[in-house]
Amino acid sequence: MNQKIVSMHAAYRSGKERVDGLLARPFVNRPMPALVLLHGYRGVDDAHKSISRKFAQAGFVVLAPELFDEESSQDPVVNAYRKTSLNIEKAVKKIDDSVAYLRSLPFVGKKKIALAGFCMGGGLALYGLARSRKFAAGVIFYQSLFPDPAELKGIQVPLQCHYGALDKNISLAEIDSFKADLTRYKKKFEIHIYQGAGHAFLNNPTLPGTVNRKAADQAFSKSCKWLKKALV
Repeated sequence: MNQKIVSMHAAYRSGKERVDGLLARPFVNRPMPALVLLHGYRGVDDAHKSISRKFAQAGFVVLAPELFDEESSQDPVVNAYRKTSLNIEKAVKKIDDSVAYLRSLPFVGKKKIALAGFCMGGGLALYGLARSRKFAAGVIFYQSLFPDPAELKGIQVPLQCHYGALDKNISLAEIDSFKADLTRYKKKFEIHIYQGAGHAFLNNPTLPGTVNRKAADQAFSKSCKWLKKALV
């Protein structure tokens, strides 16, 4: 059952920089598990705010940090350029620093925190999980940014990963290669592939097709159930 939530602009410090974003949480006055939810190449747009609120309704304190310095755009070429020119080290530092901010909130405190991301954010989540020991679990949605396989050695928490079988941004061969790397490094993970679904089926509600909507419902349900067990 969906919980009543409240959402608002959020900001925290990462070094000398301010990181803006969205905070969405259940409207209760007790600590709850948290989720840092990383956006794709469109940034923290209305669609990302919507899925952040949906995870909050499922019972998580959700922080969606804006990792781009530039203004958002409706032009996919501009967005692709923002993605390919992103300072990854700087973005990972912002992700890592989000944890201290969440822990300072009375609605999180000492509760466990997971890291998740869509598309570009899925790849950044892999970097964050590999380089930080502050997260308890990771959920990866069809990453379109691929860390060097050696980065995966550093991941020490369980992963749940979701992909569309018809995704043009990450092929089934790439998924198999990713799975082989995780297996080689003896990581704990599970992979779910949704037949007939394309890219961004969960974080882009305007994506056409009943198959994509069915995949979105299934992936959301599986990830929430898994996260609630991982963050106990």
